[in-house]
Amino acid sequence: MGGVPDKIWTWQMVQPTVFNKETKETTPGKLEKKQIPVPQLQPGEVLVEVAGCGVCHTDLGYFYDGVPTVSKPPLTLGHEISGVVVAGDQAWMGKEVIVPAVMPCRKCILCKTGRGNRCLDQKMPGNSLG
Repeated sequence: MGGVPDKIWTWQMVQPTVFNKETKETTPGKLEKKQIPVPQLQPGEVLVEVAGCGVCHTDLGYFYDGVPTVSKPPLTLGHEISGVVVAGDQAWMGKEVIVPAVMPCRKCILCKTGRGNRCLDQKMPGNSLG
């Protein structure tokens, strides 16, 4: 495994499609290939080199229909991710992983009682995680 880069390349939604109700004009969404810094890892986090990432109907809704996202653009869409851990906790290094499409907080009462699917603080790559 090579060293961890300082920057990574990603396609980002910089502008969703916008429909003006008054003029009936549509401004197409815009994607750009960008180089961004690798985020500083926090305790308990790992960096995954993406091997594959799916784009689903949710992502298409953000881009083509202007469905609001938690975080504002620019956003890297896609939240069905697989890859290999390349940095972070040594116990995870080199492991092939699947990143959950929606990640519960694991701290609230819902998560602690096995109902993480109802977590009110869940995060989603490409929506609440850039």
